[in-house]
Amino acid sequence: MRKTHRTFVAVLLDAIWGVLESGYQGSFGADADHIKDERYLCEARDAGFTIYTLDLSEDVNHRAFLESISLLRERFQASSSWVQEVFKRYVGKRYILGQEVTVDLSEEKFLPIVLAYLPAIEKVERFHALLRESLGSSFSLEISLDEGEGVTSPEVHFFIAEELHRRGIDFQSLAPRFPGSFEKGIDYIGSTEEFARALRSHVTIQKNLGGYRLSLHSGSDKFSIYPIFFQETEGFFHLKTSGTSWLAALETVAEVKPELFFRIYRVAYETFEENLKAYRISVRKEELPVTPENVMEADLRQLFAHPGVRQFLHIAYGSVLDALGEELRDVLAQVEVRHYEKIEENLRKHLSVLFGKRL
Repeated sequence: MRKTHRTFVAVLLDAIWGVLESGYQGSFGADADHIKDERYLCEARDAGFTIYTLDLSEDVNHRAFLESISLLRERFQASSSWVQEVFKRYVGKRYILGQEVTVDLSEEKFLPIVLAYLPAIEKVERFHALLRESLGSSFSLEISLDEGEGVTSPEVHFFIAEELHRRGIDFQSLAPRFPGSFEKGIDYIGSTEEFARALRSHVTIQKNLGGYRLSLHSGSDKFSIYPIFFQETEGFFHLKTSGTSWLAALETVAEVKPELFFRIYRVAYETFEENLKAYRISVRKEELPVTPENVMEADLRQLFAHPGVRQFLHIAYGSVLDALGEELRDVLAQVEVRHYEKIEENLRKHLSVLFGKRL
């Protein structure tokens, strides 16, 4: 919303108009994604959102996992009695949850976990209370760990879910950070076997603790792991995929008004370093197959299939809308039918691979 200069109210109203325009008759919800502070939580609540994804990436002290056990013990002794009480509740316990999943809460493993994650748990409790105060139980909560540093271990998943449940916090989904890379606009980078093993562990924990789904963030175009995700979760999951709708819009512009797309490409190129600050992607400007000077000679269909170009264009939406937003919207309005066909084609491909059948 910062990059597009929009508000929660504007986003929700646009979505509602889209629902009405489509003729859809069922129920629908709205996810206030990556909420990090109280201001945005309250703005989303007041706008009428129904799902709140709490991003805990800035509330976890990952340095705790790099410190020696002696230093951790010193920090623990200096911590509040409340922290020590929580620690004593779990430390030393060992849970065998399945043939391949054992949650080991020995002091050496659990001490950095409680020091790193307890502030995040307390933030969730505070935000949950704010929502309950005004909304009662008519909202859903998602716990997002996927933006943090390091892969989410079974012990971290278990502790967060169990402690939230103990505090009476009913959350509907949890997004671990899985092994591998989930970069914007391209397929999963990493070992699908390693991903499957990690996912299987999280599914086992989720089934034992119950009541919530596993969530996969940055799910756009992660086609190689969709079948694994669907199969291992037995269809009980939450998947976030929306970013490539922007690429579908740019493909439409390239098809119907290539001269505008060439200008879009130049803006994205010139603002690349600034756009890169908000995202973790692999591509660098010097690796792009074309520059603004020779993009007019490129095969645009092949260009949109290039992983680096997809990433490069994906993260440029804010800069492009600032420079050319009005003209871009006018073109898309003029070719609305073709634009909608592109969007539908993109989403249909995602759903077909995910569910393993033609839709």
